[in-house]
Amino acid sequence: MNITDTVSVMRRGEMTATVKTSETNPAHLAELMVGRKVLLQVDKVPAKPGAPVLEIENLSVRDDDGVERVKGINLQVRAGEILGIAGVAGNGQSELLEVLGGMRSGTGSIRMKGVELPLSGAGSHGQARRAAHIAHVPEDRQSEGLIMDFYAWENVAFGYHRDPMYQSGMLMNNAALRADTEAKMKKFDVRPPDPWLTAKNFSGGNQQKIVVAREIERNPELLLIGQPTRGVDIGAIEFIHKQIVALRDQGKAILLVSVELEEILSLADRIAVMFDGHIMGERLPHETDEKELGLLMAGVVGEAA
Repeated sequence: MNITDTVSVMRRGEMTATVKTSETNPAHLAELMVGRKVLLQVDKVPAKPGAPVLEIENLSVRDDDGVERVKGINLQVRAGEILGIAGVAGNGQSELLEVLGGMRSGTGSIRMKGVELPLSGAGSHGQARRAAHIAHVPEDRQSEGLIMDFYAWENVAFGYHRDPMYQSGMLMNNAALRADTEAKMKKFDVRPPDPWLTAKNFSGGNQQKIVVAREIERNPELLLIGQPTRGVDIGAIEFIHKQIVALRDQGKAILLVSVELEEILSLADRIAVMFDGHIMGERLPHETDEKELGLLMAGVVGEAA
């Protein structure tokens, strides 16, 4: 908008519009891109938080080089709320998601509805986390959320292949899995809705929808979701936001990590800011702004308080 004189819009492989920049705005461009009006702000009713679902105490996590990335943090996520974790990339948010999702070891304590979950060794892996009703949309969909050379229907079973609905005796019921994939593709508007297309042949937005559909449709008690709309087109952003809010409204707990402050402020019911592995503070979205959060993200406490 700041450097162009005209803007051309492509939709589904065709040039659909060319407009003068001075005669348009982001909302109008979004409508042209999607083919309908797009809600640029998240429409949600106030949260009704319930009992704690996830309780984190004195959690510390080291990266592959042994550097401490999460440094003794304490957090709670309650039923029916979205806790947003704000921070500049590289300040411990990724390692936090990984240890909660069973992808990395840590020390300290995490409890799921009062039940202690292992942070290392037996029972600390992703399969055990899924058994504890934790779903995980990782930050990098291509390296962590999908197997790019596998078909869409195989990716829908990724991590859930032992589910009884996909079993037929000792073997997987591939017909049932493909039917389930078709239903998820329809509900989440994955395009093209072809279970036989490999993950690498979907756009980034549709790859993300496959991952989000797989995890949200498991009806988790806790959803971990990292960078939910990174590299995603505006129509998919709106859709994914609505699915996250809908899950919250069903009474589920959601831990959301995003480097996009606008996304955090729009989606989260409560915001915790991370800097250098520490929680710098918590804020309510309606009582803060990007300036204050930015100061906390830079490690400045006094001016932000």
